[in-house]
Amino acid sequence: MRRFLLISGLAAMLAASPLLANEKGPNRENRVGNGGPSVSGNLGATPTFDRRFGVVFDGSCSAFSQDSSNDGTAFDTYFVYSPSGQNMQAEVILGTLSDSLLFAYCTPFNPASPTTNLYAGDDDGGVGLGSAFVAADGITMVPNQVYTLVVTSFSQGDSGTYTLQLGGDLQFGEPIEAVPVPTSGHRGLVLLGALLLLSGLVLVRRR
Repeated sequence: MRRFLLISGLAAMLAASPLLANEKGPNRENRVGNGGPSVSGNLGATPTFDRRFGVVFDGSCSAFSQDSSNDGTAFDTYFVYSPSGQNMQAEVILGTLSDSLLFAYCTPFNPASPTTNLYAGDDDGGVGLGSAFVAADGITMVPNQVYTLVVTSFSQGDSGTYTLQLGGDLQFGEPIEAVPVPTSGHRGLVLLGALLLLSGLVLVRRR
């Protein structure tokens, strides 16, 4: 009887633990593929913030989330965008880092205010304890709008290497604005302006 009570009490404690019961998401073993750009990172000697969990994506830049009991987790940030506005596709492939979370923010991201501009989040959507956003998640992106991806450790003090892999047409950085090519009409205006300037200089010299 005592053994039964001890086991029951231990099970209740585990169920009540935010670490095990509330903060670990379902493991979906999703991959985004290896066709897109990737970058290597190393959490440890990086800044920390009080991360969130349980993010509910609703298409706004103020997604619902819950306060995490794991404060002071190391993080890295990356700017990403989609030229065509595809659904977000990004995966954290674990190296020596044992467990990750991935957040998306509407830029700018402010680590001192982790609820501001929060867009989406994932815990174990990738392989093992890695994180991933896949197209089927329906995390929409405005074409050429810059979002901030935040890769963070699960617990305070966790460190290690990882690779952030993008999928679809997602790119790192910010889109380069195209320089307009002068048309024949533009060339005519430029030529006319140059002639007027030259005529003005001639008149000034004659005086």
